Amino acid sequence: MALDIKIVKKPDYVYVVELKGSIDTATHQQLEDELREIIEEKTKTVILDMAGVNYISSIGIKVILVTKKTLEKMHATFSMVNLQPQIKKVLDAMRILPMIDIFDDIPEADKYIDQIIKETIERQTT
Repeated sequence: MALDIKIVKKPDYVYVVELKGSIDTATHQQLEDELREIIEEKTKTVILDMAGVNYISSIGIKVILVTKKTLEKMHATFSMVNLQPQIKKVLDAMRILPMIDIFDDIPEADKYIDQIIKETIERQTT
């Protein structure tokens, strides 16, 4: 199955990556390339909206973990929203869930990110 990727750039270098389809051997490189394009020096947050993802393989999980690690090195945040039950079960079985911020939806993730940005700005001005 194909993977449709839509990237929404929000203020303050926050990117929401909306995914639809499978993240597997046939599609992982496409996702990796798209993520590489948006991750830059100024990137503050990347949110993967997994509402349309119906399957993820181990190579897809690797892309997610590498992205998270890259963003951590840059002091940026990474989270996932709208996990389908089967995807959540796979990530939970592989003990991935405790390592990644998971939110039920975009508004919940936005609230969390707004707080992080506010705290960062406060630290820089004091």
